[in-house]
Amino acid sequence: MRNAKRVLPLVTLMSLMVAAAVAQTPAEQSKSATPSPASPPTAQSAPVQAVPSSTPPAAPAVVVPSLNPKELQGLDVFASGGQQLGTVTKVDTLPDGKVKDIELKSAGFLGMFKTTYLVPADKVAKKGSRIELSMTSDQAQQFVK
Repeated sequence: MRNAKRVLPLVTLMSLMVAAAVAQTPAEQSKSATPSPASPPTAQSAPVQAVPSSTPPAAPAVVVPSLNPKELQGLDVFASGGQQLGTVTKVDTLPDGKVKDIELKSAGFLGMFKTTYLVPADKVAKKGSRIELSMTSDQAQQFVK
């Protein structure tokens, strides 16, 4: 009786594992590879090959909305996934006054391990009182200064 109490949960677990494995098996594998005599053979079509185009597709034009450098200073910066990356500490501009890139610093942990990012203006969008990047926080790591 004592052994039955140990074996029963083991048998139950194994049967659940087998049921899960069978449920994941594709239906095509359970059918035989040769067609049955009652079913007619199916016609197979030749593979279609893509013909290369003589003209390459045009690259989409990047349109960067005008950003006011003074409005960006001190705003919180968020990645596309919603994670806060830091705060704008510096805005670099071109001679015509347009934003070239922004420098932001993360808060770090207890004031230590701060990270500085230098993000190009085409990856930045001002939305209300915050800045959102067109990339995830992992992708932003390529812009660490």
